[in-house]
Parts: sequence; structure tokens; C-alpha cells
Amino acid sequence: MKLIDRQLPLLSWIPKARKAGFLPRKPFSRFSETRAVYQGAKQLNIPMLRDAENQPDIAALQFQIGRPRNMRFLPMDPDIEHLPLAENEVLFVPFRLGANRYITYYSGGYFLQDIGTFVDPKGVQNTKAFKTAPCWGRCKVVRSNHPQIAEGSTYYGFWPMAAYSVRSVCDVDSAGFIAYQDLPNFTGPKEWLKLIRMNDTENVFAIEHYEYWKIGITYARELQDMNYFGAQRLVISSASSASGQCIAMSLKELNPSFTVVGLTSQRNCQFVKQLPFFDEVYTYEDVKSAPNANKSLYFDALGRESVTQDVFDHFKLSRWWIYGEGSELTFIKFLKRNRKGTFYSNLADSYVYQIRNGITDAEMLEQCLHMIDKYDLEKQWYAGARIISTSKELFDLCHAYMNNSHTGEKMIYQSPLYKA
Repeated sequence: MKLIDRQLPLLSWIPKARKAGFLPRKPFSRFSETRAVYQGAKQLNIPMLRDAENQPDIAALQFQIGRPRNMRFLPMDPDIEHLPLAENEVLFVPFRLGANRYITYYSGGYFLQDIGTFVDPKGVQNTKAFKTAPCWGRCKVVRSNHPQIAEGSTYYGFWPMAAYSVRSVCDVDSAGFIAYQDLPNFTGPKEWLKLIRMNDTENVFAIEHYEYWKIGITYARELQDMNYFGAQRLVISSASSASGQCIAMSLKELNPSFTVVGLTSQRNCQFVKQLPFFDEVYTYEDVKSAPNANKSLYFDALGRESVTQDVFDHFKLSRWWIYGEGSELTFIKFLKRNRKGTFYSNLADSYVYQIRNGITDAEMLEQCLHMIDKYDLEKQWYAGARIISTSKELFDLCHAYMNNSHTGEKMIYQSPLYKA
């Protein structure tokens, strides 16, 4: 396996992605279905929602397929105390969902990965034109009809962006720490089904990046397993992002002497330079001024073709990865130049590495909390984060990102039904 990982990384990645449910079954059929749905949704004469002043707050946020600028807020029953719960069903209410552009946008990749069945298992919300958006974060258990899921507990997972969710829960461990959403017809990524019980009182914001922490921890361990592919430095683009920082921190925790180079924008350059886990920091315009003796690794979390071009021209890359939605064309172009590259996905790579090596979520959470405390990330990442709960606030946030007018202020969605 190590030989394949070294010489034909994309070939070794495909079975990982299939095992994790990241690649759809019958992909050609799914691609054809996706195209048909997009074309059909675009042809519908649906009025554009211009503002959300009169939209319900107890609702599910949905986007029109093929026309993501159009959204709607599907009303939900606000009387959650009297909603019927079947055996093993639990009513979850969001109180810490990361409201950012990655989750308030319904993408084609979500559709390929059977997101409709995931966000709407009972088939009462989604239509051919509108789908509920998904989101990573924490929900509070308000009512439980499951003997091992306690009311008042908190679970981290992948949730519909809605005022609440009723989910059937299965495979709960003896401590109630790990559970899974029971969706037998769902064919997408298995990691989406996992629920992890979390503590409410410490690092309430920084731990919300748990998916990025998992990337950092498993990626750093895999590099160590592979003896860093003979390289002496790791170059990370989008170094100011949560994924970039988590990778750098995790690698330094394992190997403090390994050189980590951060690439970032001029706006974020000073911020990244003060982070102790980057040895060198350069702006995207100054990539070619970095030392380039010996072999390097490249984790491309940006996907911008011009930056990738400069990195490939300047560094001797023994291995490279590309991460992030929308980077597929950049990957295909540069794979022709260097075959030792592959996609990186937390839904496939980190999931499979965790399973293969018997790493528990409890162990990774402990590492996360250690690094959050060590680098004071709670203050650094989320000082002044704003809680939003209304449809208008969600609408304004989504359109600010789509219009490139968002200030960068951190936003956390909390259901108007949440009671502290």
C-alpha cells in the first residue's frame, strides 16, 4: 500500500473514497441525474427572494438547485414540545452551527453525495427545485426517545440548517459518547452520520472546527508514517484558514523540526507571521522568493491556478494534495504535470486513516483541546463572534458572501428555539 501511495496516489485514493462513501455509487448514473435536476430547476420560473423581512424564523434554509442565489425559508412547526417522536428518535435544536459560506451554499457535490436523503430523511422538505442546506456544528438534545441519549446533552455533527431536526439514532456506544444517525437509505459519506457528544463549557467556538482538526491530526500522522515522502518542508496555501492552521499545528506537534511554509494574501500576511507554527510566511505574489533547496510537499487549500503554477515552478514537489470545493479544474491541469498528487477530503482520507489506525474521536478531541489551549485559539479565532438566529440574518450573510461584501466577521447560527 505504501508503494502505491508513493507512486500512484490517485489510484490509492479511489478505494479510500469508495469505502468512506465519498464517491457515489453508479457515478455516471448519478452525474446524469444531477445534470437533469440542475437543468430542470433552472427552467422553472421561480421568483427570486429579494429580502427576508417577512420570512419565518422557525424554518429550514433552502437553496434553489442550479440557482444558488435564490433561497427560501420553509416554515416548520414551532410546537416542538408536542412533536411526535418514534422509538429511538431524538429532537435536536442547533445552538452552535458555523454559519459561513461553505455551508450556506448548496453545491453539486452535495447532490452527488445524496445530500437530499441526508438532510431530509422523511422526504417532507426537499423538492426538485429546493434543497435544505447542511452545516457542521453542535445541537442540544431537547427531547429524546432513545434510552442512551440524554436530554440536555450536546452532540457535534453534520446537520440541516434548520430550526430543529428530528433524527433516529443508532449504534450508541456504552458511554453515549459516539452515536450515528440511522439513515438506512443514505448512500453518501459515512462521516456525515456520526454524532459526537461534546462539553458545552470549554472552547465552545474553536472546537467547532473539529473537522479541520481531524484533517490536521490524521494528515500529519500519515506524513510521518510515510517519512514525509523524502521532503524537508511542507508548503500550505490559504495558511490563514482553519484547515491551514490545523495542519501546521498538528505537524509541528509531531515533528517540531520539520519546516512549515505558509502562503497567504497580503491582507492576512502579518496575522499568519505571528503564528508560531509557521516557520516561513510569504504572500501569494512572493512565492518564488522562498528557499527551495531539496524536496517539498504542497497542501493546496486555495485551488487558485496562478498560485499553484508558481508553487510548481519554484519548488521540487515529491507529493501534493489539493483540498476544497471548486479546485477540481486546477487539480486536473496540474496532475498532468506531476502525477504524485491527489484530492484530500476529510470525508475520505481522514476517515479511512482514523479507522485503519484505530484512532478514537475521544483521542483526537483531547489533542484538539490541547492545541486550542496551547495557542489560545479560542480568543484568537472567535473573539467577538456574533450569534445570529433570524431568517433575515441568514439571508444577509449568504448574500454578503455571494456578493463578496462580507467583512469576515465570524457568525454562529443559533436556533430561535434554543433555551440556555
